[in-house]
Amino acid sequence: MFSPIVFSFFATLPLLSIALPSQKSVDTAPASAILKAANLCLASTVISIVTVLNFSLAATLTVFLTIPLILSSCSPNLKFRLIRYVAYVTLGLGWLFAHKEVLNSIWSWQVLSVWFAPFICVVFVPLLLQAGIVCLLPP
Repeated sequence: MFSPIVFSFFATLPLLSIALPSQKSVDTAPASAILKAANLCLASTVISIVTVLNFSLAATLTVFLTIPLILSSCSPNLKFRLIRYVAYVTLGLGWLFAHKEVLNSIWSWQVLSVWFAPFICVVFVPLLLQAGIVCLLPP
């Protein structure tokens, strides 16, 4: 019931980054490059730790997380930036609209103590939303 509300809140909140002033200093790196580097560093740390605990989850996470994070980059064209941002938001939060799978994940977490739903909510979604913000920031 609250899935569309959660989706719309977390999808529109990063759009405020469009209003950020662009940097003109030659001495510093752009914010998008710094955020992308920090995002990749955090993802590699999480994958390394998960490898010790659950290798199959780490291998799956490597494929489904590393490829989108590497492909995130900023563009001078605002329309292209918004399209890429929508793609990342859909990839990260699109599972909220599959009500049966969401209920299955929550049931598995509460009844069977499977940590798939919390892992997706705490690791996968924030990293993809940060990659979406990287695409949204001006170059």
